Amino acid sequence: MGNHGVRAAILAAALGCIACHGGSVREAGITSTQLAGDHCPGPSRLMPPAEFEVCATDLLERSHLDYGDVVAFTDVTYTTVLGFRPLKMTIYMPKRGTGPYPLVVFVHGGGWRLDPEGTEAASGIAAVLQLARRGYVVAVPAYRTSGEAKFPAQLLDVKAAIRYAKTHAATYHATAERVAVWGASAGGNIAALVATTCGVLQLEPAAMSPAMPGGPRIPYVDPATDSCVRTAVDWFGPIDFSTMDAEAETDGQVGKVHGLAGSPESQYLGCVVAECPAERVQAADPITYADSGSAPTLIMHGLADRRVPWQQSQQFYDALQAHGVESRLVLVPDADHEFGGLGAERHREQVDMVIEWIGSHIKS
Repeated sequence: MGNHGVRAAILAAALGCIACHGGSVREAGITSTQLAGDHCPGPSRLMPPAEFEVCATDLLERSHLDYGDVVAFTDVTYTTVLGFRPLKMTIYMPKRGTGPYPLVVFVHGGGWRLDPEGTEAASGIAAVLQLARRGYVVAVPAYRTSGEAKFPAQLLDVKAAIRYAKTHAATYHATAERVAVWGASAGGNIAALVATTCGVLQLEPAAMSPAMPGGPRIPYVDPATDSCVRTAVDWFGPIDFSTMDAEAETDGQVGKVHGLAGSPESQYLGCVVAECPAERVQAADPITYADSGSAPTLIMHGLADRRVPWQQSQQFYDALQAHGVESRLVLVPDADHEFGGLGAERHREQVDMVIEWIGSHIKS
């Protein structure tokens, strides 16, 4: 069986039950007139794109934070999923010029358990601002935590955020043609999945149902917009859950922690890693989907990481290289998880490396 056949078998076995992951398999498309603009005032919840453009008021009249040379638009609802809270993002935009700027979607970490809404530190605010000040629009979406929904909900949410950001790119002086994804830790896992699953139908967000009278407004997303990206950055993300404990033991760490019932990985999957059906674990592993169609990817990891073994990044790099995908692996000496122990200046150097990579792929 070829690589595509293996992937299909894994997905069919792991994701066969839509109810297991919140109705996430893409359903039949609906017309754009059934969807509403997120920022439109008034009682109507069924608004076509033309009306959305009319009601999109001055950006600075919207809820925002001012960082001097960067403005951050908060409380931007990018999707609604039946039975869950509205999912929001913050969009950081340079004040100088009018763009169009390249667009980067930054995926926060936190073991798939942390909701960063209202907590700037969890969203990597320093790195995000560093990127925005270099001429990028940066979207930072919240996504459902593992306490709310299991894999693939988190990936589907981030893909929905990418589609929303592309649809509304011009509103925020960005371009939908030059898009990157960058994730850290758990967000690195999701970013790597975005990079490797472009066009995998089972891992695309479901089409939204029409809004009900009196119900929440449904953000407009162009049905023709995809969730693919030109390039990706994976910072110390888990890539192959089945090998994490063995790799941790090789590094002299306390072994078997990732496979325990209470581990972030087990909670993400909805089953104990060591006891999960193999196909269910593999469905959440970016390495499963690595092929020649994967996006060019920068992979960075600290060699002293005590939370996610650095060998995870080596595995991902090797898999991408085996398929001829442009990729680069940077292993940082003396750096713990989140590049802890490096100090502010060396940490900025890691972000500069990311900006250089992203710029070489989407700046022009």
